[in-house]
Amino acid sequence: MLLRVILKNFLSFEDEVQFDMFPNMRKESLPNHITMAAGVLPTLRMAAIYGANGAGKSNMLKGVDFIKLLVTNKDFLNQSKVSRYFYALKDDPASQPITLAIEFVTKAGKAFIYSVGIGEEGIRSETLMESGLGANENKNVFTREGDTLSFAVKPSDEVQQMIKAWLEKNPFASLLTINDDMPVLSDENIAIAKNWFHEELLLIGFHSFIPGLIELFRRNKEITEFTSALLKAVDLGINTVKVQTEDFDEWIRSHDEAEPLIEKLNKMQSGGISQITENRIRRNITVENGVRKISQMMFEQFGRNGYSKDMDIVAQSDGTVRLLNLAPAFYDAIRDGKTVLIDEIEHSIHPHLIRELVKIFSKQKTTGQLIFTTHETCLLDQKFIRTDEVWMVEKKDGSTHMYSLNDFKIHNTINIANGYMEGRYGAIPFIGDLKM
Repeated sequence: MLLRVILKNFLSFEDEVQFDMFPNMRKESLPNHITMAAGVLPTLRMAAIYGANGAGKSNMLKGVDFIKLLVTNKDFLNQSKVSRYFYALKDDPASQPITLAIEFVTKAGKAFIYSVGIGEEGIRSETLMESGLGANENKNVFTREGDTLSFAVKPSDEVQQMIKAWLEKNPFASLLTINDDMPVLSDENIAIAKNWFHEELLLIGFHSFIPGLIELFRRNKEITEFTSALLKAVDLGINTVKVQTEDFDEWIRSHDEAEPLIEKLNKMQSGGISQITENRIRRNITVENGVRKISQMMFEQFGRNGYSKDMDIVAQSDGTVRLLNLAPAFYDAIRDGKTVLIDEIEHSIHPHLIRELVKIFSKQKTTGQLIFTTHETCLLDQKFIRTDEVWMVEKKDGSTHMYSLNDFKIHNTINIANGYMEGRYGAIPFIGDLKM
């Protein structure tokens, strides 16, 4: 579970900003939205982030994604790449380091705080601690300050010299990635913390689609059934989703568009390729044990008098395809307890539909989390979202600031959608006079 994120001198955040999932325990509404992280800390399961275009909503999610990529990919960052992440609207953007921190709890109940400071020349400081969750002292797992290293499980002097040499060679690499090159850090907390980023944290961007979507549905019956139930529940006229798999050599006899696929497949010994049409994966061709198979997603749809027909993904609307890509994320949050962050959750989806999706998640009993950016005011309804779950983002002098509706005195009967549109809570665009 994500507990909090701190950003400073990163993209549009000049000053330190904190986003957190801590509830106001004096609020009595929607108590099922609160779960206990590590069995002891009240934590919210949902958050919605609002703000005008260009205010920096997406940059908060990009901050989390940046940390995830940094701690899971040694080669994510380099000197030419780092300059684009500093807050740019000042004379010397790199005069101060980028500062990022994240506190989280794994599904197994281990709590950690990871923080990093990054300059033009590389990582200046990096710390991983076991979090005491405010009740106990935090415990150091490792600390990196310049050339100085300290570890809870101390490596030998020889291994420490190897680590220092590796860091000199890879100045932009997180110490959490060193075991990918050479297994020198034996503290299990390092692997546990890194695994949370790998396996329990999922981010979906504005234009994201899942490259392995067909294979995911083909191999995971539970996700397929969940998606069918979800699409049926929101009344899209789709009864079931399924993956149709055929022998490729049989399929090509009746399909003219097979030639370019054959050419690519003939060069492959194993693996697979995808055919993308209209920015969606139409078919997936794999070579398994020397046998070529072609798979595609099919949607059983109904017409008049009970007539039904299987339609492929090209026949589906952009909104349906977006839902198809969101469904595994909702599954991961609801059924698997993962933390899911979605940028512009309403993209290509009707307001009523996205409202129903959020309501579905709101009613679930899960330790998973759903955090999303949106402009959709129909979600500002105290019947299924708490005011401490709503965050506002706005810019002042070019720098992004964040605050929660929890900062306002709002009775549980107030229409917060109307209040937001009337500008009571800020985070809306200011429209000046347009003279032409």
